[in-house]
Amino acid sequence: MFAVTSARKAGSREIAAAREWAEELNVPLIHERGAGGIKELCRKNCLDALLVSTAKGPSVFTEAGEFSYHPGMAVLRLERIKKGERDHFAEALNIRPGMKILDATLGLGHDAAIASYLAGENGSVTGLEASPLLYFVVKYGLKNYNDEDRDLTAALRRIKPINIKAEDYLKGCEKDSFDAVFFDPMFRSPVKGSSDMAPLRPIAFSEPMAGAAVKLAINAAPLVVIKERSERVLQRLGCTEISGGRYSSVKFGIIRR
Repeated sequence: MFAVTSARKAGSREIAAAREWAEELNVPLIHERGAGGIKELCRKNCLDALLVSTAKGPSVFTEAGEFSYHPGMAVLRLERIKKGERDHFAEALNIRPGMKILDATLGLGHDAAIASYLAGENGSVTGLEASPLLYFVVKYGLKNYNDEDRDLTAALRRIKPINIKAEDYLKGCEKDSFDAVFFDPMFRSPVKGSSDMAPLRPIAFSEPMAGAAVKLAINAAPLVVIKERSERVLQRLGCTEISGGRYSSVKFGIIRR
């Protein structure tokens, strides 16, 4: 459960935004902050998280920390791609200009940003996010974040986010609606050193990958790619090819129809 509030020294614009967000998300709006901090406010109201309206946009606060949208590693990855260096995600999906790609687990949108850049203006990237709160913050970021690299900013704007579970969306897809479908489910245990994800774990959609979703994805696209750390899990889900960096614990399982 989460609620919406505004920053302690919020102006009229931030207060109005908090009111609009609470109404849009159909969650409580906390007017009185009191003397305590965010953690105390969460405990007092039995909340997993707080969506806070700030001058820079929405921020999510949980007991594990704070999160506001940033393209993160997508910035560095795009720099490397422009230098001609490898990107294992892009290679697994064999992304080409004009491709229609479905990111079935949008999350922070880092992979979607790379896919959108490589697919280009004639391609399309649709991102599905089951968590209403994570979707809300990332959707805002995709629409409003401006990076020094104009190509990255343009790529973010082209991503179409949808708040829905992957399986529910895929049930409505006709055959070959996309050229490729990508899954990056929440890992069951945190990646060592990945502090960016810590504040999101209390609000993220953490159900394990289901075989039913994979079958639906194979109908929606001739290529399905799943990101995982366990090759055994990838094999169980039907992946016949596995790729990734030699020294990386993360692998990409590939299924071709």
